[in-house]
Amino acid sequence: MASHKPPYRLFVIFSVLVLVVLACGSPKVETSALTVNAVLPTDSPQVGDTFELKLTLSNQSDYNEVISEVRLPERLLASATLMKTIPELEANVSDGYQTSFAYPRTIAPKGSETLTFVFKAGQEGDFSSDGTVVTEKGDVNFVFNLQVAKQTIEGFEPEPSTARTSVPLGPIPYQAVVQISALVEMDGEEFVGWTGSGTIITPDGLILTNAHVVNSDRFYTVKDLIVSLTVAQDSVPVETFLASVIQLDAKLDLAVIKIRADINGNPVSQADLNLPAVPLGNSDTLQLGDQIVILGYPGIGGDTITLTRGEVSGFTFEEAYGNRAFVKTSATIAGGNSGGLAVNEQGELIGVPTQVGSGDVGAAFVDCRPLADTNRDGVIDEYDNCVPTGGFINAMRPVKLALGLIDAAKLGQVAIEPGASRGEEYEPQGEVIFEDDFSNPNSGWYTSNTSKGSAAYEAGELTIKVLAPDFVIWSEVEYSLDQMVMVVDARVIQGVGDADFGFVCGIKDTDNFTVLEISEDGYFSIWKYQAGEFVSLVDWTYSDEVAAGGPYVMAAYCGTDGLALALDDVLLAEVVDPDFVPGNIGLLGGTFENTGFKVGFDNFLLMGP
Repeated sequence: MASHKPPYRLFVIFSVLVLVVLACGSPKVETSALTVNAVLPTDSPQVGDTFELKLTLSNQSDYNEVISEVRLPERLLASATLMKTIPELEANVSDGYQTSFAYPRTIAPKGSETLTFVFKAGQEGDFSSDGTVVTEKGDVNFVFNLQVAKQTIEGFEPEPSTARTSVPLGPIPYQAVVQISALVEMDGEEFVGWTGSGTIITPDGLILTNAHVVNSDRFYTVKDLIVSLTVAQDSVPVETFLASVIQLDAKLDLAVIKIRADINGNPVSQADLNLPAVPLGNSDTLQLGDQIVILGYPGIGGDTITLTRGEVSGFTFEEAYGNRAFVKTSATIAGGNSGGLAVNEQGELIGVPTQVGSGDVGAAFVDCRPLADTNRDGVIDEYDNCVPTGGFINAMRPVKLALGLIDAAKLGQVAIEPGASRGEEYEPQGEVIFEDDFSNPNSGWYTSNTSKGSAAYEAGELTIKVLAPDFVIWSEVEYSLDQMVMVVDARVIQGVGDADFGFVCGIKDTDNFTVLEISEDGYFSIWKYQAGEFVSLVDWTYSDEVAAGGPYVMAAYCGTDGLALALDDVLLAEVVDPDFVPGNIGLLGGTFENTGFKVGFDNFLLMGP
């Protein structure tokens, strides 16, 4: 912590005070009577475990103890992730680390208080050290003993740690890699919508892959999965089996599928399959510079298996999964490898190359297959939302995050998690600029009535009715701010199953506007038209909150610093659009194939900074 030299005037006053003290005799020096007891788990936590450090502060004197802050060792704070403090403390940050925590508190005579620090262990080792509680009467030190053990996996015994050297990879386990083709149905016809890769992890037919490779979404329903085996290094994969999804977690973008039949639909005996499986490794032992090999099928169609070599180049943090939510690699991996195999120098599976959701890693899609008219322009083309089948990947999910799915699949359990977890709380804030309960038909909203639909004041609501397929109608009002929050009550008056509704902002004309909305069938999205071109900012994503049904309290933030959509005080999505330009605002309803949709809005609020 920085220290500040006192001004000269204070120094002179202090000197005079010292002379007075010397003349009057030695003063009584007060020392703190505070004791600090540090308690940690009796069992050593493993890397990745959550553990608590409890500090009990006890005042042993007959006078108040005034506390200002608590200091923990930088080594502990740098090697473990602080999840939360109880009660919540304000952290002081220095050189990127939380070095101390403000705790302005007075403890009464003979009183005590307990602080809890919740950590997630990130490194193994001995982190025994001491900390300090700063009081008005001086610093009080405390000691704690913490040993973090190497993570162990049930059924897996890592080899003894040795100095890392370049170890040649043994035989390449290419025959364990499969190509997965997703059969989708559209207009009554089944065809291969996209392909990805997977890895055989048990001889009886369990295959690990990405969730997006095998999962349906709002526009594309997966009817079946074709598994093509790798029979030779220089040959195209052979369509051999049909498989079903056993475990899927869309948030992780991981899934386990199981072979159930041959390519003709005849049941197979899993016990007799005896497929070439890859052993599971320990992804927590990966270190920067470790050599890895990636295997998969790079694209659609008859491409042969492809090998890519690289090294571990970094790790990506996610709140729910810790410091190793993604493993970054220096390898440039073709997009079709998504869901495939990444092995360490011992030939053990340690990661799954992942096209979707790699956070700050990103990917540029060079091959995208649109299957539906998602932008409602009447044409299925490259401007529609599409299934990414090409591009490049430089991230993978560590196999540790798949262990729960694998264990459940081995037990025969079936679980599909669509990916919608409850978001953080969102409370609209700001000064109310405009509010409307739509009781006055002259309050300023645009109304219309055509053969394609209407926008109207009706029975104390603003209603929007859409009578045409693949069509959007909005009603706007002339308010434009650099940052604004909109809140409205919304209810479906006449549903059609797949219609959508919500907010419009940044309206310049019919070629330039931004939409934040939800759908009847449980999805949310943020998209825009810019210079007449459709751009998806947040693809249609499933949400438990939306799927629960209305009526809803919807909120949206539109600003030059970002966009956000919330539902019933739960944040659904937020994104930054650097090209956003403020414009008029509105309320919207839209259809896809089904017509006759009608939605009602009430109790509209517009808030500004």
